[in-house]
Amino acid sequence: MIRRALAWGRRRLGGAPAPPRVPQPLGPYVRAVYAKETLEAVRDRRTLLVMILLPALVMPFATLGIPYLEQRQQRAFKTSTPPVAIVGQAGGLVRLAYTTNLIRPVETNDPIRALRERRVLAVLRVPPGMETSIARDAQVHVTIQYDASDAESAVALDKVGTLIARYSQQVVARRLLARHLNPADLLPVVLDERNVATERQLSGLLLAGLLPFFIAMWAVVGGMSVAVDLAAGEKERGTLESLLVTPPSREAIVVGKFLAVLTASMGAVAIVVTTMMLSLRWGYPYLLDTSAKLDVTLPLGTAVVLLGVALLFSALVSAIQLAVSIYARSPREAQQYVTPLYFAIVIPALAVQFISEWQRTPAVYLVPVLNTFFAFRELLLGTVNWVHLALVAASCVFYAALVLDLAVVFFGRETVIFRT
Repeated sequence: MIRRALAWGRRRLGGAPAPPRVPQPLGPYVRAVYAKETLEAVRDRRTLLVMILLPALVMPFATLGIPYLEQRQQRAFKTSTPPVAIVGQAGGLVRLAYTTNLIRPVETNDPIRALRERRVLAVLRVPPGMETSIARDAQVHVTIQYDASDAESAVALDKVGTLIARYSQQVVARRLLARHLNPADLLPVVLDERNVATERQLSGLLLAGLLPFFIAMWAVVGGMSVAVDLAAGEKERGTLESLLVTPPSREAIVVGKFLAVLTASMGAVAIVVTTMMLSLRWGYPYLLDTSAKLDVTLPLGTAVVLLGVALLFSALVSAIQLAVSIYARSPREAQQYVTPLYFAIVIPALAVQFISEWQRTPAVYLVPVLNTFFAFRELLLGTVNWVHLALVAASCVFYAALVLDLAVVFFGRETVIFRT
């Protein structure tokens, strides 16, 4: 706008017409804009907080802390002896309960009230004459009442079921011995399980359930504050006008800002991957009580390709964030527009778990975001299909270039740049 005003003034004053605009090389100007914006982003404490501090603090807790707390709770449930009210006469069942220490029989006058007040966690009702009926080789039905909304009551249900199963096995064994039969004759085939998965495959399965989601999430989080500040923030501060009169073309400015956002996004992704791998490598075999001590590692080739796919995905996300920030009137409006990106990541992350291999067609690897999760899983599980990776790479480059071109169009329109 300023250049047009100067040209109009020259024409009104009878001066010489402005010389035709000579195409400018993008490289030097892009590097200059990129260096400027990156330096300003590094100086911003918010960027360092999102890129380095948050991933370093959050990822160890997310990868080890939450599973440890869950495992600790399960261990507590497994070793607990829940109080259970037994209504009716069942001496043999009560003796077995004390022997196995599965449950703790409790006497109460109002078992349902005790269950609601959590003085007992389940109520087991046995019919009158239970042991007499069993001695006559009859089948007996017992009833258990529990609270399905209470996790401890659900554990009590499971332990009562185990107790009844053991008691039934004892009864069956006595009946067979009375008929001079061997209880083993009722089980002619015994199934022995042998896992043929390698340690590498097991560690890949563990990583495939965690790493892709966090890479995608931090690709959004890492560059969001930088993208909002580089366009919408400059609008609010009034520094965008001075940038427009500098020698770099608007294409060079947009590309330089895009690279700065991409750097912040990939910086956060690199920190996340490093922190998660170190946490799983050093903490998983010792902090978590697992039967298989996994050696969680990534081969160098897999890590390089994984970061390459993450780079392409971050490029798409960064282009979207920058285009939205250029279009928005203020940083607050830009943040409101960028927020739906979280949902665009969470939904595909959930969908990947339910799409089996036979449902995947080559066209699926052209779907934005969803294709990236498929590529991550193939890399981590060791089932790499290079055709799929090529489709993912081509589609990410195409979509990122398309959105970046849209950002250049927005940046070239004064109605968008200076709208309030």
